[in-house]
Amino acid sequence: MSSDTLNPNQKKAVEFNGKHLLVLAGAGTGKTHTIISRAAYLINQGVDPTQIQILSFTKKSANEIVWRVSNLASNTQIKQLNGSTFHSWCMDLIKSNPNVFSHSNYTVIDRDDQIAIFKLIYGRTKKSIDTKKLTPSILLDLYSFARNTRLNLTESVRKLILFGRNDESANNEIKEHLPFLREIFTKYQERKIERKYLDYDDILDVVATGLSKNKQARDFISSKYKHILVDEMQDTNPLQWELLMCFQENSNLFCVGDDAQSIYGFRGADFRNVHMWKERMPNSEVQKLEDNYRSTQEILDLSNWLLNSSKLAYDKHLKGVRGSGKMPKIMNFTNNYDEAEWIVNDIIENKVTDNIPYNEHLILTRSAFASRNIEAELISKKVPYKFFGGTTLFKSAHIRDVLSCLRIIDNIYDEIAWMRYLLLWDKVGDVTATKIVDKILNVKTLEECIEILKNEHLKDNALYLTLENISNYKNSPSKAILNCLKFMEETLERSYKNNWDKRKNDFTILALLANKHTSISEFIAEYILDPQLEESITEGVDNEDKVILSTIHSAKGLEAKICYVINVSVGAFPNKLSILSGEDEIEEERRVLYVALTRAKDELYITRNIKTIFDKTNLEEEGDEDDSSNNYYFLSDLKDELAENIYDEKTKIKLENSVYKGEKINEDIIGLDMS
Repeated sequence: MSSDTLNPNQKKAVEFNGKHLLVLAGAGTGKTHTIISRAAYLINQGVDPTQIQILSFTKKSANEIVWRVSNLASNTQIKQLNGSTFHSWCMDLIKSNPNVFSHSNYTVIDRDDQIAIFKLIYGRTKKSIDTKKLTPSILLDLYSFARNTRLNLTESVRKLILFGRNDESANNEIKEHLPFLREIFTKYQERKIERKYLDYDDILDVVATGLSKNKQARDFISSKYKHILVDEMQDTNPLQWELLMCFQENSNLFCVGDDAQSIYGFRGADFRNVHMWKERMPNSEVQKLEDNYRSTQEILDLSNWLLNSSKLAYDKHLKGVRGSGKMPKIMNFTNNYDEAEWIVNDIIENKVTDNIPYNEHLILTRSAFASRNIEAELISKKVPYKFFGGTTLFKSAHIRDVLSCLRIIDNIYDEIAWMRYLLLWDKVGDVTATKIVDKILNVKTLEECIEILKNEHLKDNALYLTLENISNYKNSPSKAILNCLKFMEETLERSYKNNWDKRKNDFTILALLANKHTSISEFIAEYILDPQLEESITEGVDNEDKVILSTIHSAKGLEAKICYVINVSVGAFPNKLSILSGEDEIEEERRVLYVALTRAKDELYITRNIKTIFDKTNLEEEGDEDDSSNNYYFLSDLKDELAENIYDEKTKIKLENSVYKGEKINEDIIGLDMS
């Protein structure tokens, strides 16, 4: 589909002239093309680009939309078109409207900073609690989930338990200490206010709650935006919905999404934001896109069947523009090792025999743990691969160490950055670091901070020399990073001696990224507000031909000629926990599988362990002993014309042995010997 063509339904959506529109875009139906064309259409119709706001879930995708709009729109002011994440947009609103919001001088903190605050609060409480079970990370997940879903603490705990986010011991600890958790969260919120911190959730909440309660402020802000375009609407949560509702009176909303691809309920995403759009959004309409440009019709027939098997009315039927192709295949194996061996051998054969590149092979797994056998086989056969779902650049410890130095330059009262920075250096422990921080919080300039460090007679002069040097590069974050590395390299290498050479290369990438920004302050705000930003960098650095291995939840936007969806077995789709949790969770499991199936362009292989077909694994739920995962298995009623069942030799033997072929035992052996 060329960039200058629209099919009839896309054209109808792009030229929509009403108030609010949901474009219900099925997988592969050109949703990105549609939202780009909508923005270009508005600009070409005379709408001021500054009155259009594009919202996406990553800065990369927002920037790509804006760039592609610039190729279609004729307005010379196109550079003023703004594409952002929800968080960066709200932060811009806070910063640029100090008369409306009282938080313009606050420092943004990220997840590691939040965990550090929770640790500080833990350390100052006298309450006996098992911090190995109830870690600060678990507390933060609970706190953030409650903020984004707008649920109270008790209901949030119940929901997260159903989603299986924590193990049983952690859940028991949460339930037992719920009053104490309320105390912890209260202290956390007080600490943020005292230190002028805004966490990731605060950024949205400040704008959404502030505008919803203040009509004058709401009208003032919303009047600046005539059109708001939202990508991936199915991933929005109740807090983001509340934010959008603040603009529904004065702005026109154009939201693109697919309820069948709503798979992030465990993060707080609300399926109803798309599925019940017309009921919840006043003056709204829905335009469906069902012409699929990615997959063959056979792959779509299977995907459509999966949705139609649901009790929910997804009300969509994808039609393949490319026509017919190969029937999907269900590959049955006796164990995970045989499964992995077959997949990797098939990839190698495709590469050698048919010259199909490695990167046209996509392996989708339920979790990173479930892919271990595949990874081992890829490594043993020396097949290059790229994994989606691992630790990202900005979450790496060595990167955060250097960024703590930059954060200090930006805000000398950032006690979290100070603690991380000080503890890096030899002979500086918790007690010394805390004592230094307490002194620093009472001075006014960086120069005074450095004097305090000098007077402490610390072992390594580089501790304060680094700060002195970096302070000269406030307006050159790239040089600041490289100089920071120069002064800190010996310390960092000592901390990461096992793999320092690999870690050191990351700073080159970081400096290249920082080179796009004009100040340390701007760069810090950018990396915290868009934690997925590094994906665009690693893609630019690594263009090698590699097999793509991904969790399904990380597969949005991915596609390949040949797709393997592994371990679609009884007890896996849906998983047992979702069956116990209820219909909402079961339906999300269905959507997870739907997302996986619709990644394939030409060939789709679904693998499963044949053992589970014969296992009647009872759900351990009182009063339901006879119920089993088989009763809920999504593929249990699959029709033969939708997929071909294939068994390897070991599986065929097992199947043959599982069927009794001897003489049937007669009924007359039952009874008492009357002799």
